[in-house]
Amino acid sequence: MDEETVILSPFEVSSAVVGRYQANDAATGGRIATNVLDTPGSITVLTSDFIEDIGGGRVLDVARYVAGVAESTIPNAQDRVYIRGFQGASALVDGFMTASDANYDHVAIERMEVTKGPDAVLQPAGIPGGSINLVTKKPQWDFSGSLKLKLGEYDSNRIETDVTGPINSALAYRLVMAGQDSKSYMRNSYRDSLFINPSLAWRISPGSQLVLRYEHYDFKTSNLEGVIIDPMVGTDDKFRIFPGMPTDFNPEPSKEFSYRSNRFNTGTMLLTSVITDRLSVRLSGRLQHIQGGGADFRYGLLDENGDITNGGSRNPFTGKWEGGVLWVNTSSDPANPNWVPTSATQPTGTFRHEGGYSKTETWYRDLQNDWAYVVDSDFVKSSTLVGFSYRYSHGNGQSGGQTLPDFTIDNVPGGPVTTGPFTGDGRSITTSYQTYITETLEFFNNRLILSGGVAHMSFSASNQNKLSEAITTGPFPVPAAMNYPGSGSKATYNYGVVVKPTENLSLYYGHTENAVPSGDARSIYEGADPFTRGEQDDIGLKLRLFDGKIFATIAYYEITQENYAIWNPLNSEVPPPPVFLPNLLVDREAKGWEFQVVGSITPQLSFIVSYADTKNRDPNGIMLRGAAEDSAAGFVRYEFGPGPLKGLSAGIGANWLSKRALDTATGLTPTGVPNQPSAYISPRTLVDAHVAYERGPWSVRVDVTNLTDELDFIPLARNIVWPVNPRAFSGSVTWRF
Repeated sequence: MDEETVILSPFEVSSAVVGRYQANDAATGGRIATNVLDTPGSITVLTSDFIEDIGGGRVLDVARYVAGVAESTIPNAQDRVYIRGFQGASALVDGFMTASDANYDHVAIERMEVTKGPDAVLQPAGIPGGSINLVTKKPQWDFSGSLKLKLGEYDSNRIETDVTGPINSALAYRLVMAGQDSKSYMRNSYRDSLFINPSLAWRISPGSQLVLRYEHYDFKTSNLEGVIIDPMVGTDDKFRIFPGMPTDFNPEPSKEFSYRSNRFNTGTMLLTSVITDRLSVRLSGRLQHIQGGGADFRYGLLDENGDITNGGSRNPFTGKWEGGVLWVNTSSDPANPNWVPTSATQPTGTFRHEGGYSKTETWYRDLQNDWAYVVDSDFVKSSTLVGFSYRYSHGNGQSGGQTLPDFTIDNVPGGPVTTGPFTGDGRSITTSYQTYITETLEFFNNRLILSGGVAHMSFSASNQNKLSEAITTGPFPVPAAMNYPGSGSKATYNYGVVVKPTENLSLYYGHTENAVPSGDARSIYEGADPFTRGEQDDIGLKLRLFDGKIFATIAYYEITQENYAIWNPLNSEVPPPPVFLPNLLVDREAKGWEFQVVGSITPQLSFIVSYADTKNRDPNGIMLRGAAEDSAAGFVRYEFGPGPLKGLSAGIGANWLSKRALDTATGLTPTGVPNQPSAYISPRTLVDAHVAYERGPWSVRVDVTNLTDELDFIPLARNIVWPVNPRAFSGSVTWRF
């Protein structure tokens, strides 16, 4: 079969790019490949060249250069990011969501598509801030291969290989593998992972193709304890860690008792077919099994009596944390409280060491079916998309507590570890169905584009803790080991308009929604809303200049989210509760504007710059944990042309975040004042740089991360703060064949 006779399905995105960092098309929420200039929303495509030039080990290392995407709360797991101020954990992989503890291995990623806002078609169960879809590498009919070895100071030691080519005119293969065995900056921190990904493509006919992929991914990393804040630091004080504690301090014991672990076995299939010149179909499915588990320790401050002390408290009149002060109500009359500041008991430098462990096993089944019907006439071009999706998940998990002896900074006993019995033995099952239809109409030679659609989501779920006790009082008495049922259905809508005064300028408005099924069937049983709902209105301008060499966007958005679940901060206390407390449910609003320019001015010079002003707060106007409200980023790469320096290239990138709240502050003080974050992390700028040289099939590269050796921290709670790696060097050698 002649490769030139292949007919590209409307569901397939062309691999052609305008410049090194620019791609024309994206498989947006409509699943059909669409020019990014013609979509009523904010979409950024990060090309394979950009991913390679960044050279990072996480999805976030690449995505943080997109306006509105920022560092979240766990640096070494879950692919956590903030998108427009909303925290997401785990990315989409070829349109399928997986919730796990692992950071997806970047060796398998061909491109990233960052879509802003809720998307009921592409990601009905996602955050309203947006989604990152990782498009994986597929078999090619042109033979190529590479072998890469990387060594360095932190999070670097790994080996990768990628080989693809034809078996015959109808079949092609690809094998992608990576192994990592590396240490990080914090003591006892590590990552061990093995990724194996064979795939096979079959050209059934010129317009039909089937791709089969298998992934085995074994991932294990530290469950970092982090450092602890100085208890004297309050809301209005500059952040600092506990006196005398090194920034790399991490008292966790061996890998056996402190880790995050996932073992994936995943099979996927993708069938695309052009049935007629108007009708095309896409059928995609996934089977996935994940064995997971984790173990962690947290530490609390002990006073001279051996009791846990926070070393301070919140002022009931301001909601601010005050170090060294304990506010006490001296009145016995509830109607007339008398709040008096007293001295809080102070820590002695001895710490309590307690935590928990868990074992999980989860099965997923997914099926997606989409039909596209395209009619192009002199008056209008119509693109109709009808689709259906099915998702099933079944998870089992056990959890319990564990303790270590008390410790000091200078004396951290690694044992003995006392492991308690299971306090939780859970089982959860969720089945969801979705149907949708969207319509796009293009008028006046693509100068006016109208779109709209509706999606309907329904689900049924059950949650059970086999060790739970009977509840005999209150409005919801239940027997022991109650298997709570939950279900719901919801319709969501999207619509938009794009006006193009010129071929390379578009003005757009888009409204998008999604409805995420609640993961807590008990709360539904007790009357809570079965969905977390998100809505966004997005307006913006897109401009393509100099034959596509520069692409600029400006966007303003407003997002609302209802019934949003956040981590209960009491679950991070020492000692932790025997069974984790339910998440807290809040509503929130976000609004902001973004600016981004991507360009390849010459074949040698490419860049991306972005800025975002994001205000995302709870109903009381309080900042959310770890979410910067202003961010900026930029990356530039230069490659020398013909001459004695041909083959030499260099790149430098910078990422700036404004101050971030240290912890989650919800609710009101006894006097009705909103609780404030107990402290803030200072603004920071991180700079990374690299120099590379390529000659023939060989290339070498030297990277410097955190070039200016900036001291920065990633917050999870007041007693769990992680330092960013200091300046570090790494080098790599790549052989292409």
